[in-house]
Amino acid sequence: MNKLTMLLWSLVLFIFTFQFDRITKQYALTHLVERHEINQFLSFELLFNRGVTGGLFHTHSSFWFVLLSLIVTSIALILGVYTYYRWKNTGFILGEVLVLSGAFSNVIDRVLYGGVIDFIAVSWGDWFFPIFNIADVCIVIGVLIIFFVHMQDPIDTSAPSAHQDRQ
Repeated sequence: MNKLTMLLWSLVLFIFTFQFDRITKQYALTHLVERHEINQFLSFELLFNRGVTGGLFHTHSSFWFVLLSLIVTSIALILGVYTYYRWKNTGFILGEVLVLSGAFSNVIDRVLYGGVIDFIAVSWGDWFFPIFNIADVCIVIGVLIIFFVHMQDPIDTSAPSAHQDRQ
């Protein structure tokens, strides 16, 4: 598959995952007034997360929320630039596209709602997984893809080391 075709498919994936996340969050906002239990493992419960994935760094402080939001946005923008260069070099940006679609959707929540809309609750007995959303799923899957792609990239041993350059 050539780079242009990969770029078009990546754009389609970005739009689809971004829109799917936005639609499910809008549904959660309008229909999840109270907890809705599907079965003993899955339920839906509206929550506004003012931290990052899993509620890590959750804060009620406006200052820390804005600072964290700026950091998250900066990381997403840097990943966007990295994705462009990765596409130019390899064309394969599937993982990066998933992370970007999730990250930008969550940034929109931060701006519009003062927190990320989370609503999917998974549990097993007394164990509860942190409430999450579709964007979080995209981010996690994207990071795993990036990790495995980079694990399969051969290490370039032909590049001279810094020590060899000085000789």
